Amino acid sequence: MTLFITIMAGCSNSSKPSGDAANDGKNSSETSESSEDKNSKSDAPSENSNVETSNTENNEQKAVLDNIKKLSEEGKIINCDFPVKTSTLQDIEKKWGKADKSDWVGEAKGNYATYSSRNVVFGTNKGDQVFEVRSFDSQLKQISLSDVKDFFGQPDHDVTSNGERIIGYKSGSEFKILFVFKDSGNDPKLDHYSVLYPSGTKNNMSGDKGREW
Repeated sequence: MTLFITIMAGCSNSSKPSGDAANDGKNSSETSESSEDKNSKSDAPSENSNVETSNTENNEQKAVLDNIKKLSEEGKIINCDFPVKTSTLQDIEKKWGKADKSDWVGEAKGNYATYSSRNVVFGTNKGDQVFEVRSFDSQLKQISLSDVKDFFGQPDHDVTSNGERIIGYKSGSEFKILFVFKDSGNDPKLDHYSVLYPSGTKNNMSGDKGREW
């Protein structure tokens, strides 16, 4: 009888989990939940960081476009103090020296002087008056076609020629802005832009009305 009681007691003790074992299971569960919470929280900063980066880029692009718009009203492009209409090739050469190269472009109705290190090209007529200034500044490469349209609205001029998509806007009564995209994708990035003084491309002697649209 004594032996039977001892055996039963032994079985009873072996089937009941000890306090330490129960605590171990609880701690393991809490550790797992805590780890999941940390992982969940660690994902949030990454998502927030991506949103902040996107917002920062959008703000930078808008700032560039706003600067483009304001300067165009003075006949200027970004990072260049020579305006169209009132500047001449001689004015530029006095400060910047001779251009790296100069080419006559019949379709554009003028001679184009390239200053590679400054990412600027000047279009001049036969009287050496500057009628167009083009900017190839590196910060333009981050601006897309949709960015330009969102900022300026629907373009007054929209053509595709020689693999280039060109959209244009009027800037005041005398000047125009041209944005040139070379990528053929749905939302290409900007290659370069220019400020144009159309009256500087006219030839009254021949009846040529110049680059008007």
